[in-house]
Amino acid sequence: MVFLGISGPLIHCRSDAADPGWSIRTSDLVLVAEYTTDDGPAVDDYFLVFVTREGGELFYSSVTMSATGVNTVLEELEKLLGGSLELKLFSCRRWASRVVWPPHLANVAYLEAEGVPEPEGLAERLMRRFKGVRPEYRVSDRILQALTTTRPAA
Repeated sequence: MVFLGISGPLIHCRSDAADPGWSIRTSDLVLVAEYTTDDGPAVDDYFLVFVTREGGELFYSSVTMSATGVNTVLEELEKLLGGSLELKLFSCRRWASRVVWPPHLANVAYLEAEGVPEPEGLAERLMRRFKGVRPEYRVSDRILQALTTTRPAA
């Protein structure tokens, strides 16, 4: 079980008492995003991402939306950030992503698929034909550009 909590200026995430997990300062938040994968429903496939800027460097902290405490943290963040953190991908069954906050980036795709290289040889072509090809996803160029050229205001 994963636990997400907020106390004072910190958001904490851990999976059990022995897990140190992660902590971030709400004042360091520059972006909140949500994304889904096509892995569900047998495994977690819906996630929340908190992007922070610490010492000029970007850090990405993710948590499953099935974590205990997610709703409480989102409610507190809405108060701290002064606006709604509307989640829209809860029923999506495919890869999808969007920025939730800051408002000027809301609804912009957070992730984009990387190109898949051409198969090498007959064996790989046959394997792809039967198993399919699954692209890797990364933070979109538009989001990276926005995060590296501007500092979103709370």
